[in-house]
Amino acid sequence: MRDRAPVAPQPELDDDVADDARGARGFTLLEVMIAVAILSMSLTSLLSSQMAAMRATRYARGVSVAAFLAESKLLDLEAQLLVEGWGTADKTFEGEFNEEGWPDIRYECLVDFIEVPDFSVLQQAKDNADTDGAGAGGMFVAGADDQAFSGIGMVWPMIKGAIEQGIRKPSCTVYWTDGALEHEFTVETFWTDVKQLNQLPQAGGEVDGTDDAEEDPADPAGGGGGGGAGGGTGAGGRGGGTTPTGQPGIGGPTGPRGGLK
Repeated sequence: MRDRAPVAPQPELDDDVADDARGARGFTLLEVMIAVAILSMSLTSLLSSQMAAMRATRYARGVSVAAFLAESKLLDLEAQLLVEGWGTADKTFEGEFNEEGWPDIRYECLVDFIEVPDFSVLQQAKDNADTDGAGAGGMFVAGADDQAFSGIGMVWPMIKGAIEQGIRKPSCTVYWTDGALEHEFTVETFWTDVKQLNQLPQAGGEVDGTDDAEEDPADPAGGGGGGGAGGGTGAGGRGGGTTPTGQPGIGGPTGPRGGLK
């Protein structure tokens, strides 16, 4: 029977050496799969955020370009129609911005003719809105309203003509594509013809700039000023004169100089 060789005792490993030995084995397959899954979700979220930011930047750029192009086209149309005339009907314009360097962007512009209703339409609307007044007070107010409305009717043709010939409402819609989507941006404004609108003061809207001037105390005729552009002078109490419609002026409370407050 053979004698076995004695086995040399193994030296005891301290805690640090034992930890290093276990760490050298690496990660398990489950740990690697979990780490890859976390990394994939993080990268997907980052890429989605980056793509959203790029789309927002591209859309903002398109809106800025569309706004400037629409404003430029409205200015061009205004200069063109000042030469050709506004006309008495709606006008439409459409095309692309080839000359501006944006052939993929198109526009549709509308110059809207503002049609003011006839006075008969306003009269009908007023009659439909009137209600029976209760007592003498309601009758007095209704009578005053009728007088004022009749005065408006005498100058309404002038007001209607000045507004229809002196104001236009243009709008320009710009279209551009971003991939499979088509975006649009609309700019609206108003054009005015000062020469036509200057006719409105002749309808009773002109204000006399000398109303607040100092009056001569030696003037025996008191400074009673009527309302609007047709204010007559009165001696003391109610201001006389007539309004631009030919109707007698309506007096009011008197001021310290005898005129209307």
